[in-house]
Amino acid sequence: MTLFTQDGNVFDNLYVEVPVESCSVLKRLTIRNFGIIDALDWAPTGGLNVLTGETGAGKSLVLDALDVLRGRRVGQEVVRHGASDASIEAVVAASANMSFQDDGSHHSDVPRDVAIRRVVERNGRGAVTIDGRPVPVKTLRDVASRLFELLGPNQQFSLLEPREQLLLVDAHCGSERLREEFCSLAEEVREVRRRLSAASTDEREVARRRDRLQFELAEIRGADLAEGEDEELAEEDARLTHMDRLRSSTGLAADSLNGGGQDIPSGMDRIGDALRELRDAASVDARLASIVAAVESALYQLEDTSRELDTYRDTLEYDAARHEQVQARIDQIDALKRKYGATIEAILEYADRAEAEIGGLITSDEQREGLTSRETELLERLASVGEQLSERRRAGSSELSAAVENELRELNMDGTGFIVSFSYVEGDDLVLSNGETSGFTSDGIDDVEFLIRPNPGEPFVPLSRTASTGETSRLMLAMRCALSRSGDVPVVVFDEIDIGVGGRSGEVIGRKLASLAQDHQVMCITHLPQVAAYGDSQYVIAKHVENSRTFVTLSQVEADAREAELSAMLGSLGEPSLFGAKELLSRAAAWKNEHT
Repeated sequence: MTLFTQDGNVFDNLYVEVPVESCSVLKRLTIRNFGIIDALDWAPTGGLNVLTGETGAGKSLVLDALDVLRGRRVGQEVVRHGASDASIEAVVAASANMSFQDDGSHHSDVPRDVAIRRVVERNGRGAVTIDGRPVPVKTLRDVASRLFELLGPNQQFSLLEPREQLLLVDAHCGSERLREEFCSLAEEVREVRRRLSAASTDEREVARRRDRLQFELAEIRGADLAEGEDEELAEEDARLTHMDRLRSSTGLAADSLNGGGQDIPSGMDRIGDALRELRDAASVDARLASIVAAVESALYQLEDTSRELDTYRDTLEYDAARHEQVQARIDQIDALKRKYGATIEAILEYADRAEAEIGGLITSDEQREGLTSRETELLERLASVGEQLSERRRAGSSELSAAVENELRELNMDGTGFIVSFSYVEGDDLVLSNGETSGFTSDGIDDVEFLIRPNPGEPFVPLSRTASTGETSRLMLAMRCALSRSGDVPVVVFDEIDIGVGGRSGEVIGRKLASLAQDHQVMCITHLPQVAAYGDSQYVIAKHVENSRTFVTLSQVEADAREAELSAMLGSLGEPSLFGAKELLSRAAAWKNEHT
């Protein structure tokens, strides 16, 4: 593949400045291993870029690559034979005010230069990035569809889609903010209705929740718990369980303190003997007085302790019934701990929360009444905003219809009629001020459809049903020109917009494309020299075979090379055709000088 790059110094005389503030501009397109293209690097100029070449040379592959970059579903069939993957990347200078929804929940401003890339692997996998950040294909589709508009015989044109037609009407009429307000209200209505539809389920769930909480609260409150009770019960249970051991140990201790016998004195008797001896010694040495006092104090304490021990021994009486009560209470508290908290404090806190929640549970009737009232209020607001939006659309559509018909006249389709058909969305959700009813979508209360009347006296039919290929091509161009002044305009790519069109109409189409390209970047794949002559830049796509492999080349032609290409498009490289090519270029240059 021949590498082609744009050199500003060389092609300044052909470059048309396009205001980025109003539209997007493709700065570079890089294609690798896509179909029969092995490598293509293209930096188109502003204005009208025309791509020409023999049938089958690969011209439409450029459009196909952009379509894949817009999120079209593809498989391994687009990967060049022998390659593991195909990749397409575009760097686009987005219009200043263009924004995209990047995660379905909010809008973020797009930087001036946006780099979008898609890789399709042979194994069926792929990757999508925007400015190097991985994104889902859905996000790529949203972003790229706003950067590029593809118009050709084999694409599902955005201009043929009813919703896109509605959005174009809004862009032309300046009603986007009203539509956004309507969309927000419509979403609120859907949420209220979702909650209403779930009311019966909520009623059962609330009843179950309330019953459970009331049971749990009654169980906890009925237990009459006291903080620290579990610790006291544990101590009492230990005493009753080990009653015999307590009796034995305290009995031996009491005997050691004050029991004794004739041969074995008690502990207090021996301390009393020691105290008498110390008193006698202290009468001789006063320094022993403090020791005497300490022993006396110890003896008095032992006497008090002995009396307490006797009292304690008198209380040691096993009560089997009480023991059973204590253990039952401990089991009750342990069961509550397993259900509601590890401590009595945690159980009581749970009870407080349950009581508060029961108080906060409203009845299903109250809930439905509140939601129904809210739905009624929202529907009234929705109807009001919907009517305002519809009125603005209907008022602006007349101007749009006139603009399209004017463009059609300039394209030698005088007598062709165009109107925007309006009808209310089917349904009776909303009651309008005129007494009629309508349904609604996120975009409003209108069903909009573009209708075309190919010839005077014939009925208007939907745009998507027009039969003539040539008429469809010119109609697409007329509509794009009429709508190009509305909103943020993407890069416009026409694939064989001249299909089914003869030479006379071809020059008219070339002029219309050149006119459109004065304010927008336009790319056009064409077979008509009358169209190609009006290009601000012309590129020839060709294919050749080398070592049994097919390769595609893209190169810019100018001066003699461009005349030769146009001559070949006219049918030959002979003198008459070369003269015709020069005449076409001269006429195109004169027309552009006059209309710029």
